Amino acid sequence: MDWIKTNRIVAGIIFVFAFVVYTLTVAPTVSFWDCGEFIATSYKMAVPHPPGSPLFLLVARVFSMVPFVKDIGMRVNMISVIVSAVTIMLLYLSIVQLYREWKGGKLSTKEDWLTAIFSGIIGSLTFAFTHSFWFNSAEAEVYAASMLFTSLLVWLALLWAEKYDQPNNEKYLLMIAYIIGLAIAVHLLNVLAIPFVAMVYYYKKYDVNASTFVAMMAVTGVIMLAVYPGIVKWLPLVAEYGFIWLGVIFLGFLAASFWAVNNRRHLLSIIFLSVTLILIGYSSYSMVVIRSQLNPTIDENNPENIENFLKYMNREQYGEHSISDRTKVWKESPRGRQYHSVWDFFWNYQIQKMYNRYFMWQFSGMDPITGNWNFQFFALPLLLGLIGMFYHFRGDPKHALAVFALFFMTGLAIILYLNQPDPQPRERDYSYVGSFFAFSIWVGLGYAGLLEMVREFLKDEKKKLAVPVMAAIFAIGLLASPVQLLAKNFHIHNRSGNYVAWDYSYNMLMSCDKDAILFTNGDNDTFPLWYLQEVENIRTDVRLVNLSLLNTDWYIRQLRDLPPKVPMHIREDMLKRLGPIPWKKQEVSLQVPPQIADSVTREFQAAYKIQNIQTPKEIKFEVKPTMNYGQYELLRTQDYMILNILAANRWKRPVYFATTVPRSNLVGGLEQYLRMEGLVLKVTPFKNWTIDAQKMEENLFHRYKYRLSDPSVYFNPSIISLLQNYRTAFIQLGEYYVSTNAPKEKLVKLEEEMQKAIPDTVIPWTNRALVNFHTALKMSIDSSAINDYFKQKHNTRELADLAQVFLFRLNRADIAARLLEFASANQADSESLIGLLIEAYKQSGQYEKAIALLEKMKKKYPQDKSITRMMGRLETQLRMKSPKSGK
Repeated sequence: MDWIKTNRIVAGIIFVFAFVVYTLTVAPTVSFWDCGEFIATSYKMAVPHPPGSPLFLLVARVFSMVPFVKDIGMRVNMISVIVSAVTIMLLYLSIVQLYREWKGGKLSTKEDWLTAIFSGIIGSLTFAFTHSFWFNSAEAEVYAASMLFTSLLVWLALLWAEKYDQPNNEKYLLMIAYIIGLAIAVHLLNVLAIPFVAMVYYYKKYDVNASTFVAMMAVTGVIMLAVYPGIVKWLPLVAEYGFIWLGVIFLGFLAASFWAVNNRRHLLSIIFLSVTLILIGYSSYSMVVIRSQLNPTIDENNPENIENFLKYMNREQYGEHSISDRTKVWKESPRGRQYHSVWDFFWNYQIQKMYNRYFMWQFSGMDPITGNWNFQFFALPLLLGLIGMFYHFRGDPKHALAVFALFFMTGLAIILYLNQPDPQPRERDYSYVGSFFAFSIWVGLGYAGLLEMVREFLKDEKKKLAVPVMAAIFAIGLLASPVQLLAKNFHIHNRSGNYVAWDYSYNMLMSCDKDAILFTNGDNDTFPLWYLQEVENIRTDVRLVNLSLLNTDWYIRQLRDLPPKVPMHIREDMLKRLGPIPWKKQEVSLQVPPQIADSVTREFQAAYKIQNIQTPKEIKFEVKPTMNYGQYELLRTQDYMILNILAANRWKRPVYFATTVPRSNLVGGLEQYLRMEGLVLKVTPFKNWTIDAQKMEENLFHRYKYRLSDPSVYFNPSIISLLQNYRTAFIQLGEYYVSTNAPKEKLVKLEEEMQKAIPDTVIPWTNRALVNFHTALKMSIDSSAINDYFKQKHNTRELADLAQVFLFRLNRADIAARLLEFASANQADSESLIGLLIEAYKQSGQYEKAIALLEKMKKKYPQDKSITRMMGRLETQLRMKSPKSGK
């Protein structure tokens, strides 16, 4: 039997199978986080956030032009599908090759080949369905492409090891060098695979002893430093003397390569050619400068000149980063106080939470609700990997150590380097997929380890196992690891039918009036909107202003100078000294032009049926310092720029804030001038004008797209939490209906539309306050719902919370009193409940009951004069209400 051909056929089948599964589960359009930015910048050949990933953008641009599906976001998503399937195929081939090395470099028997193939299948498919890798395979992000390059390096290194003594074997090493150069233009994680390549090379070329091993480690360190930071960070510094010098350096290495090859200087020729190939791969970064000079609509950091390009490559946008000072990071972390020492911070947060937890997600199980690891997979993949690690070190310690180097460098070494503060804005498991890739090699070799265990159990190491026995063990391993992961992870990784990012972003844009300025907060309320504007040309009249970027001079300059221009009073000399400004708590006022004031006043009167209201001439609100630096109180640049833009705009263009912007970013008292219109808050001249009911109805009932009715679609906890913003808008509209005594039909319509848009059976309620409001609204619609509610079991806290909604928000003190009576019957000694009940009696006109409760309180607190005064006021109101008064 031709086992080499069989091995290739199996590799092809692995690719097809992974490709089909990933295609079935790929996102049908744009997703959250960086995906929208990457799709938009690739489609327009623009400049994304540092470090740019230009090679990914070039490939994505090609995919965006091929009309194999209609949605351009889906086209770019398919890059990750394809490269992920190739990665799984290469992992299979690498496991087979590592088993061949285990067996001395060749497989001579049928048993050996079956062991290698079965190990490859189990290991590669296990990795295929691990959480983090599968997640990356379904969206337009760089991490799937980065893993392709890592898997290529591993496979090519092992392929070279097989052919190291053949003529022209150096071509594999040169291919590795070129791939490193290409990978740099996607993501730097690939550099961490260099130690694996170096160790494989060392084992074939040198005698293994302490001195040569130390030398190998030193050379590997030099190579890694030469690539990063050498080529990546330091080489661009030459551009300070002119970009032409970069070309001179490249031509110099090219000439040196020709000289070394022609003069048969073997080692020098490999070194010079490798550097030349790395530079060729790295040269795709020239696209960043070229495109930036054309001033695309997305041009982050504006790296069109030498100075800005160096800032871009050095990631200066993200500020200083302490690699070694762990104590400083611990003490400056917002959540640092919960750790007792720097060791506690390092071990329990940086190691346990930010790596070990992610590792266990892959091979033991993950709770998608809490984010903790569990035993969903009974830790069987983990056990299989540990068996593979043990027997690999026992059977082939050299290559096992190389795999361990890959495992460590792409995992815990990143933890040591990043020195992350607590908290992080999102889960960071995608950074360590290379480590999970390495462990999956051992999961595959765990099959070979199981065979060794069986042989040892039979007490005859030379005894060959029958094919049926090997097949049975293979079936057990297959079920225990890849099949189990596929079955249990499929639903939560299936993104087909998930249009939340597209719909939510569309709805935000459609909420805005023409030529609006919309302030957004971070990635998820900005990047998908960029996608809709840049790729699908939806609402390009709306100018997005990202508050995170509003602290940078280049972004402010682009907002000021590029259409649609944002009005602001800021000169170039002010931009050059941009930064937080000294600030004391003070009142800020913004004038309202008469024509704007008259128009808004009429609108306000129509909404609330109020006449003779004073026309606003200005708005005033208090602004406090938003940051401290030692003894200095400062105002952040973004806060100053909000005030600057509002003042310069003079109400000419409508200004909005996304509802996702936290209160801390709303410049203090400005919040009281924000009016909800769906997923956005509009700046208005009237204080506490909470909603525009007409606009809300139009948006929520007619304009918004939801696509949330399919119960088979999986929505993760973060998305479910985000979707509660829709319910908040519906509930706010319902509260307005009740407060304005709107016909009950409006509340019925509201409930019908909310259930149609966001059905309870698909999107569960996660916010207790919203649940209480919803319950209260249903009671307002149907009085029988009140009786039904009392028939159910509720704890005191639930009753009290619901009562407060009726009492303070819906002006239904009668229902609040009933709820509080029911609650106090179970907890009669609760003074907080008694206080609420007295207030409910007072507002509902049940003065006798209120007085009776106060008399009980007076007996308990005879010295409390406030009780006596309240009783007196209530008795007066009771006499006025009584028929005996003659009224």
